[in-house]
Amino acid sequence: MNYMRSIVLVVCCAMLFGSWAKSFQPSAAAIGEENEAPAAAGNWYFAVSGDSRDCGDVIMPRIAQSIADDRKKTPVEFYWHLGDLRAIYRVDCDMAKRKNPQTKCAWEGSPGHKDLEKNDRYVASAWFDYIANEIRPFEKAGVPFVLGIGNHEVIPPKSRIEFQQEFKEWLTQKSIQQQRQLDRTKNIPSKDGDTYFHFVRNKVDFIYLDNSDPGDKDSAVPDPSRGFSLEQLKWLEQVLQADLAEPSVKTIIVGMHAALPYSKSRDHAMDNTCSSFCSGVKAYDLLAKVRSQGKNIYVFASHSHYFEEDIYNSTEHQGNVIPGWIIGTAGAEQYRQQIRYGYLLVRVEPNGTIVTSFKDVGRNTSSVVPEESPQLLDYCFERNREDEKTTQQKKNIPNNVKDQHFCKCK
Repeated sequence: MNYMRSIVLVVCCAMLFGSWAKSFQPSAAAIGEENEAPAAAGNWYFAVSGDSRDCGDVIMPRIAQSIADDRKKTPVEFYWHLGDLRAIYRVDCDMAKRKNPQTKCAWEGSPGHKDLEKNDRYVASAWFDYIANEIRPFEKAGVPFVLGIGNHEVIPPKSRIEFQQEFKEWLTQKSIQQQRQLDRTKNIPSKDGDTYFHFVRNKVDFIYLDNSDPGDKDSAVPDPSRGFSLEQLKWLEQVLQADLAEPSVKTIIVGMHAALPYSKSRDHAMDNTCSSFCSGVKAYDLLAKVRSQGKNIYVFASHSHYFEEDIYNSTEHQGNVIPGWIIGTAGAEQYRQQIRYGYLLVRVEPNGTIVTSFKDVGRNTSSVVPEESPQLLDYCFERNREDEKTTQQKKNIPNNVKDQHFCKCK
């Protein structure tokens, strides 16, 4: 009997010690905190869209909630925003109507309505509002947030430098900083907190390019400060060469604000000045070359406020079409008569190819925002679009795409 009691006592002590020791081991989450997430056994997902000014405070929380609600079926690993956070040149409608629901917004009257004119108080609070009402809902939902810069982020008095300071937390997040450190060992220079960056996740290199300043003056000779800078193009070429030399990187996914030249959105992309056109052509050629050597290449942009697929399937790109999408659907006034908000859900297959589906969010999509005025909801879901006259005028504008002969691209 004493012998059996001794055995039981030893077993119990061993179990208690094992439980105690286990409590001091690092958690699985802590172990997995590294630049490249543990490779997925099968498919994995991320989400992307851009242009959240005007009604972003209404739409972005709905996107965050939609992603969270579908987590069991499609576990999104991060959301990627492609720029244009707040309007800046005038007060955003969601901010205006939150202050006074009776305020007339851009498409309820004159776009120059005095209540929507830019003012110092608005400019000072615009990006704080974006963080509080459009980024934080993703964090509360447990969805990591990747942030890109758009052209409205450099409208005076805002600037690229101010953007870098205000959003340093997201421009220096762990995955990006670890990638910069690794790049420096390969002699690929980069600056902490810069507005173009990349990170590798699950054998996919995600690259964000900064074309937030396309320029508004044109001449035959490009201005190197417009579009993609020469420094950024050199960096892109180095990153792509490193990806080519790395067999584990199967896919390169590039995000930017304005679409590259010769897209279906060329009336509102990098085609309108020689400066942006030439640098955009150079970037496209670099990506196409890497694609011809066996890597999967995909390009996402916004800037135009609608959803469009296969945007580089144009006459100029025949025989050299890179898969591309426009997803300017995160809250900005829509450029088509159908108001359509949402995000692109991207499924990455084990072989590095992707499958996409657009996920609509509407008035009845659940939101973490506790109270929203009926006037704001009516505007965002019924009137936040260009009027038919403006849309028709755009259709009648002659094709103003530049060409390499006029622009003297090198």
